[in-house]
Amino acid sequence: MSYALTEEQQLIQQSAREFTREYIEPIATEMDRTGIHPSAVVQQMAEHDFLGLYLPEEFGGTEAGYLSYVLIIEEISRMSGAVASILINHASLAAYTMYRFGSAVQKQECLPALCSGEKLAAFALTEPGAAPGVGSHKVIATKEGDHYVLNGHKCYVANGGVADIYVVFALTNPEAGAKGMSAFIVDAKAAGLSIQRTIGKMGLRGCQSAELIFENVMVPQSNLLGAAGAGMKIVKEAQLVASVAEGAQVVGIAQAAMEDAVKYGKQRVQFGRPIAAFPAIQTMLAEMATHIHIARLAVYDAASLIEKGEDFMKEAAMVKLFTGRIGQSALIDVIQIEGGYGYSQEMIASRFYRDIKGAVITESSAAFPEKVIADDLLA
Repeated sequence: MSYALTEEQQLIQQSAREFTREYIEPIATEMDRTGIHPSAVVQQMAEHDFLGLYLPEEFGGTEAGYLSYVLIIEEISRMSGAVASILINHASLAAYTMYRFGSAVQKQECLPALCSGEKLAAFALTEPGAAPGVGSHKVIATKEGDHYVLNGHKCYVANGGVADIYVVFALTNPEAGAKGMSAFIVDAKAAGLSIQRTIGKMGLRGCQSAELIFENVMVPQSNLLGAAGAGMKIVKEAQLVASVAEGAQVVGIAQAAMEDAVKYGKQRVQFGRPIAAFPAIQTMLAEMATHIHIARLAVYDAASLIEKGEDFMKEAAMVKLFTGRIGQSALIDVIQIEGGYGYSQEMIASRFYRDIKGAVITESSAAFPEKVIADDLLA
């Protein structure tokens, strides 16, 4: 890797690699088969300081920086995209939103528990059948005295049903549409909040997704994140931050899949020689390696911008756009190289294929990445 990682970052990367071998590799296949939330692994991530790695020490984090954090995401993703998704939704979406937009009191009340693993967080944005704040099940927050009362549905909430805290987006001004969206911190045990169902998925199965029902859920006004009506601004920034972590997730999955294809290509013999000796196979592997290398550099660069507090929106959108394309393309080629074996569930490639699709389509940026990039260029 030509990107100049510090000695500390290299040690964090190595620690994450060892972590995945000890704690994730033994359960990865069974977790994918059953879809059971790996609570023991989440607790181990907390004990290794992964949950609050980039957050300030005053809130229980380690202040190792966002680049160190995405190095961990990449390593975990090489073994399990599902575990990486649990961490991304907890740290890059929910915890980041509280840190970036929360009041001093909100940060002190929530972040230490999220960093220590005492509580797991989730980001509740998506609603059934339409964009947030548009469909018939949209979540509306009605102001009543010093409380808001939430009613409506959220669906495909990653970490849903196992989270202790939700960052929930609801309309405080329904007439204003998206401009009337606000964000709230909601306790999972709040009266009136229930899990309608858990949602089976093609991939990322160990990261539980659920549909949430809000029936007269009372939320104190003090749990409003940022200003009323600032919801979509919060969504855009948080999702672009998460896009960088998701880019690392795609890179990790694609890297592991490519390594599996290389191993297979050296062992599989046709016409008297390994298929890796055929020019067509070599071309696919070479293009795959090139795309993964470029994507990794883009992820690291965008993560460095976030870490330095510099403008990162365009670069994060570029990561989202590029990794989404090369990740899926790489897995198609891996399945092609491994042939019928790769298509079967006996090979790990099928899990990589399902997981990388989930990494690409879940929690996409508030605007399509192309629009974010174009808006920056045309400003």
